[in-house]
Amino acid sequence: MNINFDFTGKNFVIVGASSGIGKQTAIELARSGANVLAIGRNIERLEQLKNICPTQIFTMSLDVIDAEQDDWAKLFSNFVSAVGKIDGGVYSAGIVGLTPLNSFDRELAHRIFDTSFWGMINFMQSAAKKKFSNVGSSFVLLSSLAADFGTKSLFAYSAAKAAVKAAVKPIAKEIIRNRHRINTVSPAMVKTDMLGNITYEDEIGASEISRYLLGLGKPEDISGLILFLLSDRAGWITGQDFPLDGGYLLD
Repeated sequence: MNINFDFTGKNFVIVGASSGIGKQTAIELARSGANVLAIGRNIERLEQLKNICPTQIFTMSLDVIDAEQDDWAKLFSNFVSAVGKIDGGVYSAGIVGLTPLNSFDRELAHRIFDTSFWGMINFMQSAAKKKFSNVGSSFVLLSSLAADFGTKSLFAYSAAKAAVKAAVKPIAKEIIRNRHRINTVSPAMVKTDMLGNITYEDEIGASEISRYLLGLGKPEDISGLILFLLSDRAGWITGQDFPLDGGYLLD
């Protein structure tokens, strides 16, 4: 059974859209009729994404670490001027890197946190404004199962994703004044470009892989839930976290 969403006439902003879950979500939203502003750092990948649905996908290159509030405001203003106010957005930007306690790269640790957390805060400050978003907009943030079940040498990544999940509840209470909703999705291991071209069995271990009863995740395993949370069918859901683990936690 296939479930098809109809987002005709709706407008969404996807941050971290040049690859992985963000890219898959942008494609599915556009194919469901939405106008999508796809934001990322890699201009070449953004252009490739735009070519998939050239009339509905708009692109903008932005480094969320360096972006100031004026940059975000200009970005939203240009998109809203072109298609109208947004109906929600997805923040999936994130980077991962090893940060062992005794020998971590402090600059890398800060970049991991700034990308996942402070970039998200700056995004939401503009996205939730009345002049940019329609009443009842829905926002989805990407957290991670690592927020609760940390992996050795990934304290910065786990902390950043935990911060995203923790921030959702107070943010939900603030933005409800405009009937906005916000939720997090927390995937376990998903095969994306962010993890690089590694051999998963060698890097993670066959025994760890075997805990995924449904196998390692793919971006399309996550995007369906994101689209649901963006839709009106999720209109009574806010401030919640949704783990997606392929059966990993059943072991």
